[in-house]
Amino acid sequence: MTTNMKKLTALSSLIVLSAFVFFTNTTQAEFVAGKNYIVLDKAVETETRDLVEVRELFWYFCPHCFSVHPLLDNWLKTMNSSAQLVLQPAVFPGWEYGANFYYVLEELGEVDRLHGALFNAIHIQKLKFKTQEDFVTWLSLNGVDEQKANKVYESFPVKVAVNKAKANTYKYRIPGVPAFIVNGKYMVNATSAGSAEKIFEVIDYLIKKESQ
Repeated sequence: MTTNMKKLTALSSLIVLSAFVFFTNTTQAEFVAGKNYIVLDKAVETETRDLVEVRELFWYFCPHCFSVHPLLDNWLKTMNSSAQLVLQPAVFPGWEYGANFYYVLEELGEVDRLHGALFNAIHIQKLKFKTQEDFVTWLSLNGVDEQKANKVYESFPVKVAVNKAKANTYKYRIPGVPAFIVNGKYMVNATSAGSAEKIFEVIDYLIKKESQ
């Protein structure tokens, strides 16, 4: 190998190494507390034991939550096995109606089948859910027994769940929805992450951070 070739090879190696160091440093510095995610003043107890809890706070009538829903569904396909998703409707003043829809679905065992369908009914089909009857009628049209749906809608467990969700909403001190709380410690939303798509990059970073 000639001297020039040796110099050229050395230079190429240096460029590659510099690029690698730059990329690594950029990646490590990509997500910063206070900028890309918010550290909660006080950690909130999680419900997922040894798994990293990823809690989505949402409201069915929120258009931004509707937009994030398919992104969340796609992310779930590759979610780290050390994490677990928990869904929770946010309950700000006046949001009890709508929040209770989720807990009715949960009590009926219909979250997996009808959670996304309810978002679509509100935001694509533009159905108006103004009363209990409106919601129960929609459930019955989707194969749920109407009498059972009414009973669950008015049940004590649903009322308790909504009240608990209201308390949790204030514990997390979220400014709005959708918002994601990672392991009861960190809040991520589209504003902090930079975009709706980047939310899940930040969540992946925090899951890795909490799994170490």
